[in-house]
Amino acid sequence: MQYQVVSLKTQSAEAIKGLLAWKKVASDPLPEFVEMGEGDNRLVLVLSNKKDAYYTVTAKSCSCPAATYHPGTRCKHQRKYFPQPKKSREELEAEGEAILEAHHNTAKRLARPPESSSIRDNLPGWSGGHNGPVEA
Repeated sequence: MQYQVVSLKTQSAEAIKGLLAWKKVASDPLPEFVEMGEGDNRLVLVLSNKKDAYYTVTAKSCSCPAATYHPGTRCKHQRKYFPQPKKSREELEAEGEAILEAHHNTAKRLARPPESSSIRDNLPGWSGGHNGPVEA
């Protein structure tokens, strides 16, 4: 049976003190972050600015308020502790060219000129065209 995390949970500072005591690591002062696991199973516990809790951070999610309010974007904790590899200049240029190519290949809808030369020709009652509508 494999353990699966459904959602990350912010941990209290007291809970992390207990974890550090169990690991026999000093907790005074509280460390800025605590790393656990390796590779794809790596997890980082990051001390909040108020120093009352630790956010649980993985490469795919974070328990901080910013991650909650902006789903689908990487928060500052994820960017700091799980940086993405930088793209080379060639990769960025190729990506930009692909975007421009897709834009130029998109069908454009152009406005058509009216079928007749005058808007008055399309209005009822302007058959004479001199002094306004004429009753037939």
